[in-house]
Amino acid sequence: MALLKRTGARPGRWKKARVAALLALIPGLLGLAFANWPVTSSLERRYGLDLLFKLRGLRPTPPGVCVVAIDNTSFVEMGLDLLRPWPRALHAELVRVLKREGARAVAFDVLFDQPGDPADNVQLELGLFDAGNVVLASSVERTDDPRFRQVTLIEPLEPFVEAAAAVGNAEVRPDDDGTIRETWLMTDGRPTLALAAYEVATGDLSFRDERGTRLIDYYGEPRQIETVSLYQALDPAQFLRPGFFKDRIVFVGLSQVAATSISESKDSFATPFSGGEVGYTFGVEIHATIAANLLEEGTVERLRARTEAILLVFLALIATLLFIYLRPLPGVAALVVLVLAAWVAAYAAFAWARLWIPVVIPATIQLPAAYTVSLIWYYLTTVREREKIRRAFSFYLSPEMIKKISESPDSLNLGGEQIVGTALFTDIKGFTSIAEKMTAEETAAMLNEYFSAITRGIFETGGTLIKYIGDAVFAIWGAPVRMDDHATQACRAAVAMARLQRELGDRPAARLVTRIGVHTGPMLVGNLGSSQRFDYTAIGDTVNLAARLESLNKSIGTLALASGEALAETDGKLVVRPLGRVRVVGRAEPVALYELLGLKGDATTPDAAAIALFERAVADFVARRFREAAEGFRRVRESCGGQDGPSELYLGTIAQLEAEPAPLPEDWDGVINFATK
Repeated sequence: MALLKRTGARPGRWKKARVAALLALIPGLLGLAFANWPVTSSLERRYGLDLLFKLRGLRPTPPGVCVVAIDNTSFVEMGLDLLRPWPRALHAELVRVLKREGARAVAFDVLFDQPGDPADNVQLELGLFDAGNVVLASSVERTDDPRFRQVTLIEPLEPFVEAAAAVGNAEVRPDDDGTIRETWLMTDGRPTLALAAYEVATGDLSFRDERGTRLIDYYGEPRQIETVSLYQALDPAQFLRPGFFKDRIVFVGLSQVAATSISESKDSFATPFSGGEVGYTFGVEIHATIAANLLEEGTVERLRARTEAILLVFLALIATLLFIYLRPLPGVAALVVLVLAAWVAAYAAFAWARLWIPVVIPATIQLPAAYTVSLIWYYLTTVREREKIRRAFSFYLSPEMIKKISESPDSLNLGGEQIVGTALFTDIKGFTSIAEKMTAEETAAMLNEYFSAITRGIFETGGTLIKYIGDAVFAIWGAPVRMDDHATQACRAAVAMARLQRELGDRPAARLVTRIGVHTGPMLVGNLGSSQRFDYTAIGDTVNLAARLESLNKSIGTLALASGEALAETDGKLVVRPLGRVRVVGRAEPVALYELLGLKGDATTPDAAAIALFERAVADFVARRFREAAEGFRRVRESCGGQDGPSELYLGTIAQLEAEPAPLPEDWDGVINFATK
C-alpha cells in the first residue's frame, strides 16, 4: 500500500515515457501537417533552404562553365543602339570565335524566333552549322485563365533549328515567392537549355531518365560563375587570358553587372542568395549554374517523403521525452540547445553532404510545441509549484535572455586593415515616443520606408552601409572601395539625411527627424566576427567619435554635426556653421565642431550673415568677452526666428560662467565640455 501511495504521489519513470509518447503526437502531427500544407511548407524553402545557402556562402564553381554577358557595356563598346537587338551577324562571329577558341559547347539564352535581317540570318545559320556545338533556346508562353489554360511553345526559326546542334527549353519557373530554387531537366520530353548544352559538350544522355524537379545548387551571389562581356569574348586575344574558353560550356545571354530588383530586367530572378545588398541573378547564369551542377554530377538532395516524416515524428518524440524529464528552467536551455542543434545538423548536412533536411518547421514549430505541451503537463501535475514555474517561464523566454544564451563565447577576431575613411552615425529624434503610439505593423512599415530612404542616400554617395542598430544607421565612406572624396560624399549624404523629413512629404516616415554625426580619421575595417560567421564592419576611435557627435546634436539642438577633421577633407562646397571646440566624454583632446547646413547656393537657416555673426560671437567667447559674445548669440537667435540651439547652448554656458564666484583659470581655452554621451 505504501508503494502504491509512493507511485501515485509522483509519476514514475515509465509513466513519464508513456506520457511523453502521447504528448509527442501533438508536435509530431503538427510537424507533418505543416510540412505538407502549402502555406507553411513554403516557409521551409524561404527561411530554411535560403538561409542554409547563405550560411554556407560561396563555393568554387567548376572550371568547365562560363558566361558571356550581353550587357550595356558591350553595346557601348561596339557602338550599338541599346534599344535594338544584338545583331545576329555578331552572334555568328561570336560562335566562330568560341569554336576557334576550343569551347565544348555554346548555349544561347536568346530567342531567335523573329525574322530579323536576312543577311544576318544567313551568317548566323552558317555559323551554327560550321560550329556544330551550339544550343539554341526555346521557351513556353503560358496563359492562365479561370476558363482555360494555354501553353504555347516558342521555337527558334526553322533554319536555325536545323543548323544548331540542339534546342533546349530556357524557361525557368519560380516558386510562389518569385525565387528560382529548382528546375526540371526534361519538360514534355524536351531537355532544358542547361541539359542540352551539357549533352552536346559531353555526349552523356543519362540525365534524360531523371523525373521530377531537382534543386539548383547555387555557388553564390550573382556573377559567381565566371562572366565576361560579349565585346571581350569577340576579341579574347586582347581582353582575356589565353585558353579562356577552351573545354568550357559557354552560355550567352543578357547579364548586367547588377540587378537590384526584378523590375530592372525581365530576365533577372531572385535566388536563395538574394536579399539585402545582394541583387538578382540573370537567367543565363542560372542555366550555367545548372550545367555546372551536371558537370559535378551532383546537386542538393532532398529527403524522401517517408524519411522526412519519420524524422519529424522521431524528433518530436525525443524532444518531448527530454522536456518531460527536465524542469522548466533547464527545459528552456534544452530548447535553445535543440534549436541550435537542429540548425547545426541542417547546416552540416547541407554544407558537407549536400543534403537538405527540414529545419524551420522543427525549430520554430515542433520544438516549441514539444516544450509547450511538456510545460503544460508539468504545470498540471505540480500545482504547488505553479507560480514558481510561471515566473521562471516568463523570465527565461524573454528576448534578451534568449539572445544571451545563443551568443557564442568563442568569437574570433578575423582582423582587417587600417584605412583613413569617414564614419557616419544617425539616430531618430524621439523615436521611442513616436513608436509607442503606433502598432507594430505601422512602426515596421514606417521604419522600412525610412531606412530605404536613408540607405538610398548612402548608396548614391558611394557609402557602405555597415549595419542598422535599432533605429540608428552606421555607414562608412572610403572602404571597401577607396575614395579620395570620402569626407565630401559623407557630408553630402548627411545634408540629404537632415533634409529627409521635408522630402518625404506626407508619408508616415516624414514624422521622423534624423540626427547625424560625421568624423574622418583612421579606422580598422574588414571582416570581423567569429570563425563561423563574420560581418564587414569598422572599428576604432574615429567610429566612436562619429557616434559621440551624433549624440551631441541633442544637447546642441542641431541635426547634422561634422568634425573639423571631416570638414578639412571636403571640397569646400558645403555651407557650414563653425560651432567652436568641444570635448566629449572619453576623449581628452577637444574637437572642432561644425554644423552641416547645406550645399553652396542653398538657402539655409541661419543665413550667411548670421553664420558670420555667430562665428564672431564664438571668437568673443573664446577671448572671454562674454558680454559681446552674448549679444552676438542673441542676434543670431533672433535672425533664426527666436530659436537656435547653438546660440542657446552658448548663452547658457556664458550664464553659468558669469555665475561662478571664482575667476576663470588662466589656461581656460574656450572649449565646452560635455559630461554625458
